Amino acid sequence: MYRFASMLAIALLPVVWLSACGGNSVPELKKVEKKDVIVVARGDKSEILDPHATNSGGDAYLIQQMYDTLVQPSAKPPVRWEPCLAESWKDEDFKVFTFNLRKGVKFHDGADFNAAAAKRSFERGTNLKDPAAPPKLPYAEEYFGDIEKIEAVDDFTLRITLKASNPKFIASCGLFAASIVSPKAIAAMEKEANAGARQNWLTRHPAGTGPYTIAKEGDYQGAETVIMTAFDGYWGGKAATSRVVFNHDKDHKKRREQLTSGAVQLIDSPAPEDWDLLSKDTGVTLYSWEAENLCYLGLNTDAANGFATSKLEVRQAIAYAIDREQMLTLYAGTAKAHHVLLPPVMIGHPAGYRPSTDTGSRAERLEKARALLKGAGVEKLELKLLHPAVSRPYLGKPPEVADFIRQQLAEIGITVKPEPTPMRELGDIISKGTAPMVLIGWMGETGEPDNFWTPLLSGRGKPSDNNVPRFWDKDVAAKVDAAAVERDISKREAMYLELEKTVHEKFRPMVPLLTAKQAVAWRSEVEGIYVDSTGTYRLHKAHYKE
Repeated sequence: MYRFASMLAIALLPVVWLSACGGNSVPELKKVEKKDVIVVARGDKSEILDPHATNSGGDAYLIQQMYDTLVQPSAKPPVRWEPCLAESWKDEDFKVFTFNLRKGVKFHDGADFNAAAAKRSFERGTNLKDPAAPPKLPYAEEYFGDIEKIEAVDDFTLRITLKASNPKFIASCGLFAASIVSPKAIAAMEKEANAGARQNWLTRHPAGTGPYTIAKEGDYQGAETVIMTAFDGYWGGKAATSRVVFNHDKDHKKRREQLTSGAVQLIDSPAPEDWDLLSKDTGVTLYSWEAENLCYLGLNTDAANGFATSKLEVRQAIAYAIDREQMLTLYAGTAKAHHVLLPPVMIGHPAGYRPSTDTGSRAERLEKARALLKGAGVEKLELKLLHPAVSRPYLGKPPEVADFIRQQLAEIGITVKPEPTPMRELGDIISKGTAPMVLIGWMGETGEPDNFWTPLLSGRGKPSDNNVPRFWDKDVAAKVDAAAVERDISKREAMYLELEKTVHEKFRPMVPLLTAKQAVAWRSEVEGIYVDSTGTYRLHKAHYKE
């Protein structure tokens, strides 16, 4: 593993070393001035930099600096899909999509971008049996499982035919999971017999068409520091800043102090208790917004795993015992108690609705919870509670929220054992359903309700890889699928409202806890940073004021 200087040292040096980018070997180094370096301090951590293999937002932020998709989100909300690697597109009844691709685009490894390259990337990113596939494809089934055929019509025309009409498919093509990976890199991964080795290979050898690439080869899986360098051949024009350093630091106070002192230029997801101080600092720009996110407690519903949470009465009892107001004290006024799947900023959110488990006094709810457990024959339970080992945008203090849950469930006789878990492990545990309870969350990426419903509480014939409760009901899945393709906006909204009231009342597979505002803060002397309509910060235009 390569070792790097600390973030503070890197930021304060007047001259730093920068790798020239391109290729898959360690390149010759050259000097750059401090003004050519942007340092980012993050509470989150990147563990998998293979865009097809991860569902972690911590990975996605870095992937989106290095990879492009066919379409990209608009800079400002609401989310609209605009040209990126596809200059234009058309569809036939939302079933056959034809993309006219951008010419003259190069991948980081020198390969040419064309229709054949896009086709090969989609094949690798949507089929676990592909000879270059990673161990898992978390987005493949629910977002790309309806692909029937992918064709390179000519050098710069790509055609994708679906099994049925899907007006949301363009949004899927803008997900980071639809990032276009170099055919040269895919060919190299085909030589790796082990799927995990393929994922690790791409993490070490980024091969996108984006404005940045990894500065030098190294073990970046779980690394504390990731250094990127501007890609000279970027089709959109070389990034304004030559080097970006992403550094992980769990301590939010250190991150804030480094920003206010000028040691770093950006911090993502600043702690809620720091927002007020940052907003009053004239040297800092704090940008916050009402986000599409959800923090929730997933309860395993799969009886095959033998967890007590497979019993509806136990899940209802847990829901009765949860007190969200205690958790909100950790968010310093930047989060709201939440009782349903969809966040308030989205169509289909049932304003004012609460499931029956969330109504009444706390004393009444605790009494009902104990009665349910007694009726289920499980008055004394021990349950593991897994949670991320690092902070998330919707879960700034995972251990503290987990401890609140532990205390609250103790009041009804459930002993909870919290276990911090690395995100790369947590994703596998979720897809396999090997934990009774998981404290986790979700960030919207398309502006569509289906971006929550299908991955979190449905799937194509079975629970999706992102479905923490492993919940799948035939009737619910049919309603989710129907709502996703309904073109009448008022009918769509009514369908999602009905789903909310049915699923939480009848099945209780999760306990939604809160929805949190998000924020990014950067030094005011830096211009060009922006947060797009999906909540992703973009750095390729970032530069110091003259």
